[in-house]
Amino acid sequence: MKKVILSVIVVVAMFGLLEAAPFQTLGMLRTPDAYVLPHRAAEFMLVGYYRDVALPVENDGLSPYLMAGVGIMDRVELGLFIGDKIEGEPLVYFLNVKAKILQETLKYPQLSVGIDNILSPVAETSIEDLHDGDDFYEHPDKAAYEMLSPYAVASKQAVVLGMPWMFNLGIGAHRFTGQASRSRVMNGLFMSAELSPVRDLAIQGEYDGQDVNAGIKYSYKNWGFRVGAQALEDLTKDNGYEDNLRIAFGISYIMDQYAEAKRRPDLGLYARDEHIMESDIVDLGTVPEESGVVIPPTDTSAPEADVVVMPPAGRETSTTTLETPGQRESGSSASQAQLSPEVRDLLDELRALRAEREKAQKSLDDLRAWIEQLKSEKN
Repeated sequence: MKKVILSVIVVVAMFGLLEAAPFQTLGMLRTPDAYVLPHRAAEFMLVGYYRDVALPVENDGLSPYLMAGVGIMDRVELGLFIGDKIEGEPLVYFLNVKAKILQETLKYPQLSVGIDNILSPVAETSIEDLHDGDDFYEHPDKAAYEMLSPYAVASKQAVVLGMPWMFNLGIGAHRFTGQASRSRVMNGLFMSAELSPVRDLAIQGEYDGQDVNAGIKYSYKNWGFRVGAQALEDLTKDNGYEDNLRIAFGISYIMDQYAEAKRRPDLGLYARDEHIMESDIVDLGTVPEESGVVIPPTDTSAPEADVVVMPPAGRETSTTTLETPGQRESGSSASQAQLSPEVRDLLDELRALRAEREKAQKSLDDLRAWIEQLKSEKN
């Protein structure tokens, strides 16, 4: 209930501050995370972007745009942006590419590098160098489309205060570098965080190198619904910027029926004995003596990574073990929550079979005792 109340408070506060920005990535709002779409998966997003601004360039109207991304070999994500055209300026279009360098584990973050705005028609230069009559001089968001914007970013999932979080920290150039002098102090540094207080709802906040932004995302199966807020710091100004209004609502869909992985690693699959206090790592096909649960034999050629984490009887797992959102079920132990759903179902079936075997064994023992009694009486 506390999580639900917190979510309602944050959502109400967000709508009270709503000055939304266009979504620039398929990760956070305007900043990327280190995760990539899995192989043979694709994501599509349609955004309705209404803009009514007075500064730095006066403009108002609706500018829809489309984003799409595809995963290649679980290592690379390619993206496309097209739209956000305003009267008198060229159409905005560009490609993004991101490559995974290090896979996330329980201990270490995921690391990726990428380049945004490839082939963008906005010149690779500071927007302050544009003059009246140049392309995009009248575009209020031209700084977001500066060509060839490289970056490196690290992402880490964690459980904090009983709720799942995702943190990102990166550095980039061009579109990640602010035009104001105070933004130049950060020199391309960007950071973001995502909190999921309740299932399927995520609250996002970020500093994109220029502005402080926030957003809300709700997921239903493969669908996603988003709203964002840009430049919250403008609300404290009194120079005309506080009157600017930017509102964007996005709807996305992920096609992953042919993918064998997820965009974010399921960290429960990476559990090892150094992360679970005094636990046993049992190869498939062996019998852990302390637990008494039989793991059925499998092909001896199974890879070394196919292991099941079984805590010995009477031992408790560490409460600091990181859990993946949505993986732990009510009434299950922390160690069981780290196993895949298939393995947990198998263990439940094995426990039921063990109980039935104990009953059969007891009946057999009673039968043997009765036979021995008959033999004794006959003699």
